[in-house]
Amino acid sequence: MKALKIILYIVIGLVVVVAALAFIAPVKMHSERSVFIKAPKEAVFANVKTFENCQKWSPWREKDTTAKITISGTDGTVGSKFSWDGNKDMGSGEQTITKIEDNKSIESDLHFLKPWDAHAASYVHLEDSAGGTKATWGFNSEMPRPWNVMHLFIGDKMMNDEFDKGLGKLKDLTEKEAAGGAGKIYTINEITTEPKTYVGIKKNLAFDKISPFFAETVPMVIADVKKAKLQPSEPMSGLYFTFDQKTMMTDVAVAIPVSGAKGKYGKSETYTTKGGKTLEVDFYGDYKNLGTAHMQIHNYIAEKKLKMNAPVLEEYITDPMNEKDPNKWLTKIYYFVD
Repeated sequence: MKALKIILYIVIGLVVVVAALAFIAPVKMHSERSVFIKAPKEAVFANVKTFENCQKWSPWREKDTTAKITISGTDGTVGSKFSWDGNKDMGSGEQTITKIEDNKSIESDLHFLKPWDAHAASYVHLEDSAGGTKATWGFNSEMPRPWNVMHLFIGDKMMNDEFDKGLGKLKDLTEKEAAGGAGKIYTINEITTEPKTYVGIKKNLAFDKISPFFAETVPMVIADVKKAKLQPSEPMSGLYFTFDQKTMMTDVAVAIPVSGAKGKYGKSETYTTKGGKTLEVDFYGDYKNLGTAHMQIHNYIAEKKLKMNAPVLEEYITDPMNEKDPNKWLTKIYYFVD
């Protein structure tokens, strides 16, 4: 009986201590860490915008590489959701994107299911810093009493350590890409061009389907031009009539500039560029990295308060069939503006 009383007193004492600590411990929690990345904001944002790219630097992904991962909705857009179900270290839960400011910030709602039910608001903010970008990763959450007592023992250090680890991986990833050309800062030239006529085939498709579309369509356009006995004046080109960052879709035409063309030629149609005031960028590198140059031009247009006139033109100066080194591929990008 005496032993039971002692145990009872101990239990009561622990309850009292936990209750007291729960009263003292904060209910609201905030963690935030920053890192300098030697790369433009566009390159960093590309690695934080989509759930797919976030897995490349997430400090929690390595805790269970076999965890079940599901991405629903259009990745990288408001409303898209990332769900995970892993081991005891990774737990399970859902993350939903709630707000996006291109190349500036992304916010999301976190709903943890295991090891306990909890919510948090996560964010990544980007800002220009001399020679690169300052990336800040943080989150805000509330932990109801008495569970908030755990914060006294876990503290901010564990969360900050994870954030530092993740930001370190983000820095290494982006700077390595930048060194390979994906994060280069491009010179935007303001020039004057003449209107041009093109013959090509247009289609609405997802960004990741552009390369297969070109591979399939280039021979068809060349065949139409030859059959019509038209004389192409410049290299194969791409005409981009729309860019939808939310749906990751574009209206693009695989085209060849041809003087005097008008109407339809087989499966191909005639398109024209506006000319006049034009923004030009010389891009050297793999086509998969063209997006970085385009984002920088879009930012330039926004900063200068210019009006963009479709279509956007890409001229593929270097033939990949003759030059095997992607770093030597030259693509000229033109935006026609007012």
